[in-house]
Amino acid sequence: MSAKGIWLGNDAWPSNKSCGQFAKDVFRLADAKIDKQKALAFYDWFTRCMMRGPNLHKPNGAGGYSRCYDPLVLLTSWGHGECTFWGWVATECLNGAGLKTRRVVVHDQGHTYYEVWYKGDDGVEQWHAFDPYLGWYFLNESGEVASCEQLAANPQLVQNPLPGHPVPPGHHPERSGLAHRHRTEDQLFIDQAHRFEQNQWDLQKGMQVTINFMPEAPNKALFTHHPETGEAPVDGRPNGTHCDMAEISRLGFRQYEKHIPYWRNYMWATPGKTQMNEGRPVRWHGAGGLRWKPLLYGASVTCDARNARFENGCLKPTGPHDFTEVWYHFKLPYLVSWLSLDYDVIGAGGDFFGFALSADDRRSWWSLPTRTHAPHYGAIFNGQEEWKTGQPSVQGLTEFWLRIDMHTHSANPTLAMQALDVAVGFQHNMYVQPRLVPGRNRLWLEADQLDDGSKLQAEWIYQIEGKQLRSTVTLDGQGGADDTVAAQVDSPAEILMTSVKLNCL
Repeated sequence: MSAKGIWLGNDAWPSNKSCGQFAKDVFRLADAKIDKQKALAFYDWFTRCMMRGPNLHKPNGAGGYSRCYDPLVLLTSWGHGECTFWGWVATECLNGAGLKTRRVVVHDQGHTYYEVWYKGDDGVEQWHAFDPYLGWYFLNESGEVASCEQLAANPQLVQNPLPGHPVPPGHHPERSGLAHRHRTEDQLFIDQAHRFEQNQWDLQKGMQVTINFMPEAPNKALFTHHPETGEAPVDGRPNGTHCDMAEISRLGFRQYEKHIPYWRNYMWATPGKTQMNEGRPVRWHGAGGLRWKPLLYGASVTCDARNARFENGCLKPTGPHDFTEVWYHFKLPYLVSWLSLDYDVIGAGGDFFGFALSADDRRSWWSLPTRTHAPHYGAIFNGQEEWKTGQPSVQGLTEFWLRIDMHTHSANPTLAMQALDVAVGFQHNMYVQPRLVPGRNRLWLEADQLDDGSKLQAEWIYQIEGKQLRSTVTLDGQGGADDTVAAQVDSPAEILMTSVKLNCL
């Protein structure tokens, strides 16, 4: 029994189901009607929800790790990136929401941003250049956001901005490059191919997903190669777990005044001082986990089972000399960071069992290290440590298959796996998750397919004034369900989100 095409959200916060839907919700929440209003609203929300940080390398299916240019993964799971990736994600979002947008590369600077085509209040239709990664846009002589062409023609638009222009914070004065941001005459316009993909959960009965509003422990977090050298971080720590935009600028003021209430509860000190934030509190990615006890649900939740007998929550071989093989399928919308298996096997000497993983629908697989002689109980962990030592790892996957194999030669078999707890850790961008905000929150849950006998439950867990509260939406059949929650507070910082949970019951 299973449920497919599952997603959940809060109408008071932009959806992370797709890049285009995220931008459409930004327009709705900002009450942006015309293209100019939409472009400016997206600039603000993109800074609120995307983090500055190292680029993502993920498994490439060819035995190595390559730079990831998947805008949906970058926005909703990785949550970080340098300028190329911000431009990539912004272009996907805005084009997916109906705005004419192009990615721009100033190749002498090696820098990327984007331009949006719209008619300004001056009645002129033209391109307008935005760079939320470095934190700027500049106004032309008409008071509209300038294009690359206009910046190149008049350097004073950058060097001596007109009165009333938005002051570009630049995130850090010494790295903003404002002395040469007008040098855009050699720009390249990228005709970016778009994916317009959507996130979804596919769950089996009994699966529980917990989306935590907290960072992952450094020894469990996703690793990435160094963005320039391709090597792992020299200090042994993940270099993709946090932003580098601190609350107080180097000029001594709170540079994100309107965003800080949304960030306040989710900023932690960085583990080292190698980043430009110098160890100060900044935003981190979010940690989450999918947990499941598959043996409790028998053969109905397997994707393949051979010579297997399920009885009273236990897995047994059908008989002596039969090779028992059971496969489970896991598919997530976010990048996997670790896998944990907690098991209990009974039997006699000469009985064997093992675990294996596949990333290509069982065409190939690797065995997980464990004692293979029953009886035995224990726990297996796969993730960061295996990645660091060049062994097969679940790091960076979004889909994999788990195999249990067993066999016995005993005439009266006692071999049985009588417990198996599976946990799959994943990384997500907590700033695009459906959090609660002051006022009215319409919480919703949807599914394209929900088998008879199953139901879905989504639960928002949060605190106000130290009191833990829960809001639940239940779906009994395919389609959608919703509920409304009113948060009687004045500031987003007064609501501490701790998790959003999703259960397939």
